[in-house]
Amino acid sequence: MPTRRSHLYLSSNFWAGLWIIQQPIANEIAVDEPVLYVERFVSVFTVMRYPRLWPRLFTWVRGARRISRNLHVVAPLPLFHLGHRVRWLFRLEFLVQRWWIRLWGHLHLSANRILWLDNPLYECAVGRMGEDVAVYHVADEITAFPTSSPEISEALERRTLGKVDVVFAAAERLADDKRKWNAKTYTIWNAIDIKAFDHEPAGTDLADIDRIPSPRVAFVGVLDQWVDLDLLVLSATRLPHINFVLVGPSNVDERHLRALANVHMLGRRSRHLVPGILRRCAASVVPFRKMKLTERIVPLKVFEALAAGILPVCTDFSPDLQSLEREGHAVVGRSPELFIALLQAAVTGDTPARRHRLRHYGRQQTWRARWEQMRAILDERLAVVCRL
Repeated sequence: MPTRRSHLYLSSNFWAGLWIIQQPIANEIAVDEPVLYVERFVSVFTVMRYPRLWPRLFTWVRGARRISRNLHVVAPLPLFHLGHRVRWLFRLEFLVQRWWIRLWGHLHLSANRILWLDNPLYECAVGRMGEDVAVYHVADEITAFPTSSPEISEALERRTLGKVDVVFAAAERLADDKRKWNAKTYTIWNAIDIKAFDHEPAGTDLADIDRIPSPRVAFVGVLDQWVDLDLLVLSATRLPHINFVLVGPSNVDERHLRALANVHMLGRRSRHLVPGILRRCAASVVPFRKMKLTERIVPLKVFEALAAGILPVCTDFSPDLQSLEREGHAVVGRSPELFIALLQAAVTGDTPARRHRLRHYGRQQTWRARWEQMRAILDERLAVVCRL
């Protein structure tokens, strides 16, 4: 068995972006082994669409930034990056990017290298980054996002699945889909950042939450097309004695929500404040619409609620919720009326004993535990490679 491994993670997320699966698993790996995390590609076309990203065109000048002893982050070069539309151009550009990434890899990574990719756009990197093992780390159904071309994304993903050695998928339904093309596919759920739950934020940081009368329920996340806003409005209307605390950015028209006196839109907050916000609430709501994207996820917000000791009240969006429901770690409203009734019951049933039970389970769902699952699988695969 190799005594030293290193990891190259090609990510579709910025290091300081939404904390999803990429950054926390890179953090956990870096406790033991070197990691070079490559941030998402940015081009002039990207910043024309999202002007706030203009500074990202120049981040590459800084080279590899040291985050911790074993973890470095590097920005790719700002080329055209039209891979979702013009695959041949992306492949051509990646020859340049490959030189840039491998330059930093030679400085910060050792032998027995593991390549990680979270997007099938990077399939052209597999077998070309000096890796011994390639991992496809998938959090969502990429073909279900409106910003991608479903046909091109599906074709790229099938090529990726045929090339990589291991697939880690964040939900069982998602893993089932990928397993058709790669038998070495494993379900590894989302998890919590346990350090964020070990500290209580200063009272001044959450003073606006404390001013909202109890009982409170929380929605933490992005308001987007997959969130059932009509159900949120109906729930807040039917339960006027409960205050709904909504934390996160919005990509939709939420005027009907804002018009309700018991709905409080707090916008984006630091992820380090989320545990404190949740602990100040009696329950969490996850009112997702059932669609191709949501059927294949178990969102982070479910585990964060549990680690805070509050019950997630969910719609019936994912079959993975059934095991949590059976174990009493979530409730699922399969109709608007049942969702509202379960939410009322969750608020009424908020007791210290229930909080203790949920918190005990939730605090075990850590990225360290997930990395231990992954590492055992990778150890087995590397052992096979070393024998060849």
